[in-house]
Amino acid sequence: MVWTILAVVAALLGTGVVAWQAMETHRTTSLSQQALEASNSLAIDAARTRLDQDAPRVEVYVEQVSVLSAGSGNMPAFQAESRASWHLPADADRTLQVQAQVRVVNLMTDRTIHLKVESLHDTALRTDTEVLLVPAAKLAYYLTATFTLSQWAENWESRQAGDPPLHVVDGYVRAGDDRDEGVVDTWPLHLAAWPIEPTADPGTWQLTTGMTGSDWFRIAIRPLRERSYWISQRQNIELPIPLHYKPE
Repeated sequence: MVWTILAVVAALLGTGVVAWQAMETHRTTSLSQQALEASNSLAIDAARTRLDQDAPRVEVYVEQVSVLSAGSGNMPAFQAESRASWHLPADADRTLQVQAQVRVVNLMTDRTIHLKVESLHDTALRTDTEVLLVPAAKLAYYLTATFTLSQWAENWESRQAGDPPLHVVDGYVRAGDDRDEGVVDTWPLHLAAWPIEPTADPGTWQLTTGMTGSDWFRIAIRPLRERSYWISQRQNIELPIPLHYKPE
């Protein structure tokens, strides 16, 4: 009987030792993995910092937003008259434009920047262009929303109901240089507007009152930059994101 009890106790002790060794092995492995991940994150952080220091410096901002009566073909649009009025549904298919002028500036005096835009046009009405922005140069681009009066009326109604406008336009400005390793900066642009409103006369619409302010459109005057880091743009190899940057 005694020997049986001792054998059971010994077996339990042995099992405990094995379990403890397994826990220690797991803990050591976990610590080693954490140390490796921390080391990799530090290396990636250091690489990102180095690329930040050598990145092109470009400024992107919205200068003004205006309402235009749409032109025809390649003809430019012209400023809408402040006293203009329309009747719906008779004028439902007539178009009206809201245009945001976007300024892009190369802040560097010794570097040429590769610039690409999407859904924007330049002063010559060329869209989705790619150009070289020489040192200290400034360029103007335009993000234009062209919708019918019935669509603009729907935007005003959505605004009044507290809902997002149904008809919007998006574009972006992207900047980089000719180096294979480096950064690419992107400024997303989102333009929403409600440039017309109903008058006291049923069926009659006019330009939204207070057009000199900014309560009839929404666009970030200083759009937020999104930066990507590249080991090789030619081979499409992006620098990994440090683990502590990843959302849980």
